[in-house]
Amino acid sequence: MIVPTCNRAELALRAIDSALAAGAAEVVVVDDASVDRTWERLAERYRAEPRVRAIRLDENAGPSSARNRGLAAADGDVVLFLDSDDTLAPDALALVTAAFEAVPALQFVTLEGESRAVDGSRVEHGIVRGACPGWSGPGFHAERFVEVPLASPRGALTLSVGDCLPAIAYGDLFYLSGLIVRREAAQAAGPFEPRFRYLEDWDFTARLCLQGIGGHLDACGFRRETARADQLSRVDSQERRAVMHQRVLRGLRAACGSRRKRLAMLRGAQAEADYWLARCLDRRAHPRFARGYFLRSLRARHKMHKCLVWLLLGLPLVRRLAGAREAQHRDGSGVALRAR
Repeated sequence: MIVPTCNRAELALRAIDSALAAGAAEVVVVDDASVDRTWERLAERYRAEPRVRAIRLDENAGPSSARNRGLAAADGDVVLFLDSDDTLAPDALALVTAAFEAVPALQFVTLEGESRAVDGSRVEHGIVRGACPGWSGPGFHAERFVEVPLASPRGALTLSVGDCLPAIAYGDLFYLSGLIVRREAAQAAGPFEPRFRYLEDWDFTARLCLQGIGGHLDACGFRRETARADQLSRVDSQERRAVMHQRVLRGLRAACGSRRKRLAMLRGAQAEADYWLARCLDRRAHPRFARGYFLRSLRARHKMHKCLVWLLLGLPLVRRLAGAREAQHRDGSGVALRAR
């Protein structure tokens, strides 16, 4: 278990306690140069706990570097990157153990999860397949996954097993706090990229999907706490996702080498990424750059009619028409219905 943290003393202690309660054999905590007594609190709390090892970074390096440092220090056969504001269910690791025993070829398993707002105003269940866009994108095909009945401490569950690469090429699939990975697969995927300060998990897990088959276990194993002022996810946006999509695909193309089937699949994902980056660039009033990405998508014969409309009628005109159409489809609260 790897827990990166920075200036979240109380939350980090809560996350570590949940990992220990779930039966973690090892918890590597990486303090990313906190200034709120996190290091002292760790020493006080876990001085006599041999399962907890703490590492302190002298300078703040960001979550990616902290995770990389923790992975280098971990000894276990499987690893989980537990965010310091998340917690594990008491039987989470027992569920994952049952999954790995049922399908030994699995390289990683994701548990389902739930999110709760700090003030308790909102609760969401099934956030992995319900909120991660890759599960509903054009790259995900349920028939490519095998449904494996699984006996677990909670009774009969369903483990979906298959190649996750085509789905994650179209959108991220996982929350790190619910994703348990064989350590060798995590090392083979390569490190988290320190340059990325948001959606860095998508970049890492996309490369992870190249290492072999993965699984999704339909059982809630972790809880996220949302709407905190210091969460990086609070600055997430469609524009940021569109930019990261391009980076993810560049990394996958480089890693796939000359594998024709995978490269053909990635070309389709690239056309989709180009189209949506064009839309985002247009919203940001960058029509010249948007036009270039619309042309790339058109050349790939992707959403041809939509691309032609945007290119031939002119982006400002189409933008006005789209805004008028959106206004006609507002719901009763006055919020525009989102349609991709």
